[in-house]
Amino acid sequence: MVFDGIAIFLAMAFSAWIKFDSGIFPDSVTISNSMIFSGALLLIPFWWLIFLVSGSYRLHWDLSWADELKLVVKPVTSGFIILFFGAFLVSPSASIGRWIIVFYYAALLLFVFIARGCMRILERVLAKKGLLVRRAAIIGTGEAASDLNSYLSDNTALGYDVVGFVDPGKIDSLRTVPEDRILGSVNDLPGIIKTFSVRELLVTIASNFHGDILSLLLPAAGEGIRVKVVPDLFDIVTGHVHSTQIMGQPFMEILPERLTFWQKIVKVFIDYFMSSLVLFAGLPLWLFLAVLIKLDSKGPVFYRQERVGKGGKIFRVFKFRSMVDDAEKRSGPVWAGKNDVRVTRVGRYLRKSRIDEIPQLINVLKGEMSIVGPRPERSVFVDKLRKMYPFYQKRLTIKPGLTGWAQVKLEYDVDMESVANKLRYDFYYIENQSIFLDLEILARTLKVILTGAGAH
Repeated sequence: MVFDGIAIFLAMAFSAWIKFDSGIFPDSVTISNSMIFSGALLLIPFWWLIFLVSGSYRLHWDLSWADELKLVVKPVTSGFIILFFGAFLVSPSASIGRWIIVFYYAALLLFVFIARGCMRILERVLAKKGLLVRRAAIIGTGEAASDLNSYLSDNTALGYDVVGFVDPGKIDSLRTVPEDRILGSVNDLPGIIKTFSVRELLVTIASNFHGDILSLLLPAAGEGIRVKVVPDLFDIVTGHVHSTQIMGQPFMEILPERLTFWQKIVKVFIDYFMSSLVLFAGLPLWLFLAVLIKLDSKGPVFYRQERVGKGGKIFRVFKFRSMVDDAEKRSGPVWAGKNDVRVTRVGRYLRKSRIDEIPQLINVLKGEMSIVGPRPERSVFVDKLRKMYPFYQKRLTIKPGLTGWAQVKLEYDVDMESVANKLRYDFYYIENQSIFLDLEILARTLKVILTGAGAH
């Protein structure tokens, strides 16, 4: 970010010098250095945000220079469009000339790419010295596993520290790796990851066996462990190879990002804009509901409860209290049933319209949730569901949402069977994420709020 900040400042200063002080454009209006200096500084946070959303601030020295260039051109072009369309909307009559816009765009690409190149070289130097490493374990004990280990050992600048190999069982009958470097079987993965501080798993077994260990790899992927799979001929021919690589070596990545760069920006904007708008514009209504809740029954206005978020992280959600105080004091953690006696009179309306969930917009503003996504569950239920459904962990690979595809299709959860039914809808959403699907879910949610359909 420091390197980018310097590049952003220099790009503005350089383009302003060419336009106003170089003598190439003698008829240009003079602009004070203080104005240029202030403008350059103000643009730094804007570009930081664009680069942050695009995923630029992750270590990626294992990519090629061509890939590095793509990581510069795409966000710079996108941010440039946002910046100047925004400036036009704010002040349509303002104009500083077309040439400076061209110079600024070209200078920004050049200076940021140079800055990233310097950072990339620094990362590789640190990696070669062993000061910047990625601890990885290779799944497999056959020839593909030993070849990958040799490749990573020969290319120390990649920064991979292979702690050992994980035996996938009878899948790899022929072992070509040293016995003393086999850390255990796939059943021991949780312990291996914790003991050796593994951050990446590199899978080298054939794709027709992936299903046999996928349920063991998904929990790792859900907890921030990157899982990359060496593709075989079938994967390459059928076009399954995701654009992940290690210096030209193709890999598939389990649970890659489904949203495009632009869709990520739009989704983040929708989250923060809608949350702020609904919370502040509806403030009189929320205060009125708070008074009704207090008058209807004893207890606090808000109800806070621990839920499991992305990657299994625990956070506390906020809700308007819709049940009597200490509703689970005797029963313990249970789902609310139809005609549940614990639900208050005001709570019935709140739950039917889903308005009891509105305070969770605070969680959205805190970055713990999104407007649209799978609903967050309580840890006690997540533990049970993980045992019942090995692929449940996939649900924890994205931010939970205030509303979701399952919520607009089905009623509230009442038992494990209803949760299992919702998993199909949650997985559908995860695999088909798009802004258009989010907008459809929001439209259906509005229908639920207005009509009460799909809730009890």
